[in-house]
Amino acid sequence: MSYEYSEDGLIEQATQDVLEELGWQVVTAWQNESFGADGLLGRDNKSEVILSRYLLQALEKLNPNLPKTAYEQAIEQISQKIADKTLGRINKEKNDLLKNGVPVSFTNDKGELVKKKLKVFNFKEYADNHFLAVRQLEVVGELYNRRPDVVGFVNGIPLVFFELKAHHTDLRNAYTDNLKDYKDTIPHIFHNNAFVILSNGTDAKVGTVTSPYKFFLDWKRIEEDEEGVVSLDTMLRGTCAPHRLMDLFENFLLFDESRGDVVKLMAKNHQYIGVNKVLENVKNIEDLKGKLGVYWHTQGSGKSYSMVFLCEKIHRKLGGAYTFLIAVDRTELENQLYDTFSGVGVVNDKHVVAGKKSGITGREHLRELLSENHRYVFTLIHKFSIDPEKESEYPLITDRKNIIVISDEAHRTQGGSYARNMRFHGLPNASYLGFTGTPIIKDEEELTKNIFGEYVSVYDFKRAIEDEATLPLRYINKGEKLDIENPALDERMAEILEDENLDEDQQKKLAYLFQKNYPILTSEPRLDAIAKDLVWHFNERGYQGKAMYVALDKPTAVRMHKLVMKYWPDYLKELEGRIKNAADQQEAQELQRKYDKVAETEVCVVVSGEQNEVDKFRKMDLDIEVHRKKMVERNLEKEFKDEDNPFRFAIVCAMWITGFDAPCVSTVYLDKPIKGHTLMQTIARANRVYDDEKENGLIVDYGNVYEQLEKAYSVYGEGTKGQGGEKGEGKPVEQLAELEGELKKAIQEVKDYLKSVNFNLTDLKNAKPMEKIGKLKEAADCVCLNETTRTSFEIMARNVFRKYKALYPEEQIKPHIKDFNAIEAIYNLLNQNVKTADVTEIMMELQSLVSDSVVVKENEVADKEGVYVDLSTLDFDKLKAAFAKTPRKNTLTYNLQQAIEKKLQQMLKENPLRLEFYERYKEIIADYNAGKTLENTVKAFENLNDFIKDLTVEEQRAVRENLEDQEALAIFDLLREGKELEGKELKQVKKVARETLDKLKAEKLKIERWRESRQITAQVKGMIYDNLLWLPEDAYTDEDVSLKTVSVYQHIYSNYYGGGKSVYQQAS
Repeated sequence: MSYEYSEDGLIEQATQDVLEELGWQVVTAWQNESFGADGLLGRDNKSEVILSRYLLQALEKLNPNLPKTAYEQAIEQISQKIADKTLGRINKEKNDLLKNGVPVSFTNDKGELVKKKLKVFNFKEYADNHFLAVRQLEVVGELYNRRPDVVGFVNGIPLVFFELKAHHTDLRNAYTDNLKDYKDTIPHIFHNNAFVILSNGTDAKVGTVTSPYKFFLDWKRIEEDEEGVVSLDTMLRGTCAPHRLMDLFENFLLFDESRGDVVKLMAKNHQYIGVNKVLENVKNIEDLKGKLGVYWHTQGSGKSYSMVFLCEKIHRKLGGAYTFLIAVDRTELENQLYDTFSGVGVVNDKHVVAGKKSGITGREHLRELLSENHRYVFTLIHKFSIDPEKESEYPLITDRKNIIVISDEAHRTQGGSYARNMRFHGLPNASYLGFTGTPIIKDEEELTKNIFGEYVSVYDFKRAIEDEATLPLRYINKGEKLDIENPALDERMAEILEDENLDEDQQKKLAYLFQKNYPILTSEPRLDAIAKDLVWHFNERGYQGKAMYVALDKPTAVRMHKLVMKYWPDYLKELEGRIKNAADQQEAQELQRKYDKVAETEVCVVVSGEQNEVDKFRKMDLDIEVHRKKMVERNLEKEFKDEDNPFRFAIVCAMWITGFDAPCVSTVYLDKPIKGHTLMQTIARANRVYDDEKENGLIVDYGNVYEQLEKAYSVYGEGTKGQGGEKGEGKPVEQLAELEGELKKAIQEVKDYLKSVNFNLTDLKNAKPMEKIGKLKEAADCVCLNETTRTSFEIMARNVFRKYKALYPEEQIKPHIKDFNAIEAIYNLLNQNVKTADVTEIMMELQSLVSDSVVVKENEVADKEGVYVDLSTLDFDKLKAAFAKTPRKNTLTYNLQQAIEKKLQQMLKENPLRLEFYERYKEIIADYNAGKTLENTVKAFENLNDFIKDLTVEEQRAVRENLEDQEALAIFDLLREGKELEGKELKQVKKVARETLDKLKAEKLKIERWRESRQITAQVKGMIYDNLLWLPEDAYTDEDVSLKTVSVYQHIYSNYYGGGKSVYQQAS
């Protein structure tokens, strides 16, 4: 494969081409960067990540005619490294400076102290900023040096970080192998970061400095109605076009501190597009007569955060002193929305929630809040009620035009007398925006248009799954399997049951409707059978996560808890028996881990409180107090959302089934007659994207609600935009059993792929126990033909694992167990040595065939083997002969390539002038990764073999030059570069190199963290210059001495950390 298809030639160049088309300037720093004020980037040294030259230009342009000290203060604050805080918190503080201005103080001409905030970016004219992308920028950290692929600077601030991998590499590696390392080794490059882009050209994802890999997301479209394509090109145009990048930075980043440490959130693609569409309507608020539209984004797609992005952008960009009234119909929704807004610091006063002021009613408090001028007010819609003792009509509260009412779950809050009181009497001039997770059904369409207008943004159930913004849902009907009695769903009953706090009339009506069905649905044998089944089902799931059981009503929830806890010990007892009878120690260990997890798992009831509930439950021989105590004394919501908390199973009836977001929930057990949008919202509790292993959400139906699911989906599932009466083509959920077909297909893909690299999975499955080890090694060797083949296998294998775990423990899994076990065994073998040790270890494996060619020495710095191979004594011809004999050519070549890369990186750190080795290595690897045959592998080994030989010669050069070690050799190479030297001159240059290094190591380089002191760095520069004055005068001019001083200083700065530590110690 030619260089143009390598990581640098293809992916980086493609990135450069698109960025330049978008208006960026792009430069390559590595091997091209000169330092100082007139250098390529204006950096003084490689630890600088703020390009002060461009930042100063922007500060002077945006904040003209200020004293020099004001600009210096701003640059100092932005550049300042902070050591004692988390990366998320540092990023939040820096973001505030960049977005809202850097506070400085100075004395003006009149001698007065002036305090001012300096602008860093031009937020009015986004294009009027300086956009510079730097390829291969060397950055020095406290102990390590790294060279990121591309960093995007705006006005000298590193806002965008690009980690690019070759197209044959699994994108996950960009995160696990590179990004995580950069955050550890050069964290200051991320202090001012806006977002991070990962790509291998074919795939691209974007996230923030605090995002785990699972929350790096696609950016598939520029406009909402586009089909959507995952590509680096779409990603760059969608996030890095100057106007979009600056919009994202200014308006679509949030910092959530609700769970302790700072979590940085970036708008998802559909949120960014949707919010900006609403903003266009707000700009035309007069023309639209206050009808801002309906924002339909399906459950799980982040509506609450979309509200925050929208409201904050309107405040920041449009001004107008708007008040946003967030109106909902349920307390838990109100709490959830307030928690979202307060978690990101947008509100911090509970008193803006109507009803939170003591001494007055919620109705009175709402009127008081709306007569004042708050940015945000939260209320339940029923607080727009009249006082029947004093009023016959709702009064005017305010005739302000700058109030925007956001109706969450608009289909429920738009109609009725309370909403009419708000619109026609209390807030006659307000504007209205409807948010909903389900579309408006046909019967409500006309009313909706009259209040809110047309749909302004649509992101439906189907598209969210296609975009992987939410997960697909699988369904299994356990009611049929258990043969339990389930009367047909009475729709009137389902409507009443939506509310768990029934008034007296509702209770009487329910009792009438329910007189036949209630005793059946709550019979002890039925509930007992369900409890036993779900204890086994939940604990046996291949992918467990957390789960919710939706009970008929509050008493049934408490009864179910009792029954579940009755069967929990029985399941543990069964596990004990399986541990006792385990076939081997490994199986016993796995079962013991499972036992420990089940034993610590907590099951809790979560239901709303009511008056006289203790007495009411006692009459039914139930104890609500023990459950209420947990709900009052603990934060069960927070515990349930925490993946590591042992509270893993919640029993609910109406709480938490709407307006509750816990991504770790993977299973919802349904045993309640519900329908329509409530049903769609309930099942959506399980559809949140969570981790790499969560394939889907699972709906376990004990109450035969499938027919209702299909009805609901025909109305709510796909974006028919108001034509909900027409049945959609898709299904709300797929039968879990149908996943077997996908698993079968995924396994067949692996089998076919293994055949393409000359291995038959059946041979491994059918092998006798003693033969299996050999077959496993053969499989691993075939897969390791090169990096491309190995990566492809691992991606396919992980797809099998996800589907297998999602289907387990259903009976459909049985025919596939042997295939799964065989694929898992190959995968595990490959990943035992994910990080190969070094070239020495690989060579020792090969040399076991020709041991006489190896000299083994006692290692002065003993590694785990206690010995090392002296590479200089290797007989490379015998190595080739040994390679010809080994049956594992692919694995050996793959491991050797990985080890050489590691060694080469170290040698490059030690001596920056070894670039030709790096270029040659890249060409070898490009050819290697393009190969598909054994001949390619043999050729790659021979090329690598020759390469090691030359590396070894290079390593020995220090001895040949009489320079003792690699450290002095590096200084000597820097001084000799570009000079023809011989005889006395050569000797003198070596002497200067050695003495310069010795003096620095004896004095300045012993000082801890010397690089952070301007005074000491200046002294180091001075010492180098003074020593280089002894270079031969005939060969080195004064200008040469100055240039060589810069080169040597940059090398010393990059590789000597202080306290006597350096990059050379890492090599030993």
